[in-house]
Amino acid sequence: MPHRKGLKVAVLLSGGVDSSVALGLLHAAGHSCIAFYLKIWFQEDFENFWTECPWEEDMKYTKAVYDQVLQTEHLHK
Repeated sequence: MPHRKGLKVAVLLSGGVDSSVALGLLHAAGHSCIAFYLKIWFQEDFENFWTECPWEEDMKYTKAVYDQVLQTEHLHK
């Protein structure tokens, strides 16, 4: 099988396990990954759970994944 150049892939990170593993696997497979974090929150969705959006904690986890997996890549928000 001929050697194929890796793809340029945009990965949406949530700070959770699934997106973190996906990023790691894509990067390990030789793809050039760009990580994104979307700050999306609807007050009515979380009225029973939080008084404000927990995006800062999610971003902390996302940044930690970014630092560990893609130290030379970019994280956009």
